[in-house]
Amino acid sequence: MAEPNLWIVVPTYWTHPSSKPGPETVVFDHPTPLDTEGTLARTLESFLHLQGRFRVLVVAAGAHPDLGQAVDMRVRELIEPYADRLDLHFVSPVHLEALNGSLVSPILRLDSYGNIRNVQLIVPFALGAGAVIGIDDDEIIEIPDYLDHVVRHINRPVDGETIRGMAGPYFDAKGDYHIPEAETLADCDNIFLKKNWFMDQAVSRGMRGGPDGVVRSNVAFGGNMVMARSTIARVCHDPHIARGEDYDYVINAAMDGIFWYFCPAMRITHLPPDSTGSQAADKQSKLIADIRRFIYMQEKMRHHRRHLPDEAFDPEYLQPYPGPYLDESADLQRAGVEALDRKYPQLRATVSPEALVEEAQAVARVKAEEFFAYREAWQAALAGLDESSAFSEVARGLRVR
Repeated sequence: MAEPNLWIVVPTYWTHPSSKPGPETVVFDHPTPLDTEGTLARTLESFLHLQGRFRVLVVAAGAHPDLGQAVDMRVRELIEPYADRLDLHFVSPVHLEALNGSLVSPILRLDSYGNIRNVQLIVPFALGAGAVIGIDDDEIIEIPDYLDHVVRHINRPVDGETIRGMAGPYFDAKGDYHIPEAETLADCDNIFLKKNWFMDQAVSRGMRGGPDGVVRSNVAFGGNMVMARSTIARVCHDPHIARGEDYDYVINAAMDGIFWYFCPAMRITHLPPDSTGSQAADKQSKLIADIRRFIYMQEKMRHHRRHLPDEAFDPEYLQPYPGPYLDESADLQRAGVEALDRKYPQLRATVSPEALVEEAQAVARVKAEEFFAYREAWQAALAGLDESSAFSEVARGLRVR
């Protein structure tokens, strides 16, 4: 049976009503319009058959600051029917002021994937969570013994180290975990255009597992990811990561000597609201986001090696993904320009790819330094949290009654 200190946390992303579109200041893959049902209730419904004891936190975010109150009302309306069947808690933008006001510094926001996932971690932590499980709002858990895999492995010693972080695979509606058409990119000569092949290779390696049902692996999906309490106390998500915050979190953990494991049996089903998930949306904007993201991550690794050499770890751990992007010798600026010219040559009519990657590099140098300052603030904030803290008192008031 699962232990009572397990928390399942579900982030949910919302935007203007489809009948009245508006500006978005935060780019999410497929935010739910406020005048639609979305997929959140389906996710919560799937929790009802899980074996074991657990608590649930729903974290709601809007694509524009003005949507905070509307998001709070809409999501609360959707989740309240589950309050008598799940031990349910809820955070939305309207709670941020109270949460931040009870911390030593106001470090919490809901304006990026990384920031949202930090809220996912700190609230359960303050309420005594022994482990936090991230499940996204377009997924369902179909295996009743899902939590048994978490309890079996998390905090267990393996080969001289303790499992303090773990992830499992995404399966699609057809029962496949492979990225569609990834194999066709095997011979691609551009590192950005080849991303899905690298990712598919990494997941396939993880799916082979190990003798104990888990394998040491940096593969991580934010919608099927487990963080032990001791990990949360030390490791935060990077607020500056717009995409790929899951793999980035694993790297942040490795910087602190915490290495991830992959459990093939800990499977979930990913049912995004379009046929191919995030890949179905604006692919040009996603390529640009990936270029900026990997230039930033490469710079962050460079900063880490130079300024915190005592935290260095074997870069082989990051192979086959995202290691190729983080290698010191990888010329991401050149590859980024080439990828944009090859896939979207029309972009040059309005934007200089060279200027875009140069700006990304300049921003990366600033943000990399800011991340390590944020990491210190995170550790200081969580060191002061216990059941009697002011933050914990605010967090207890988030229960949906």
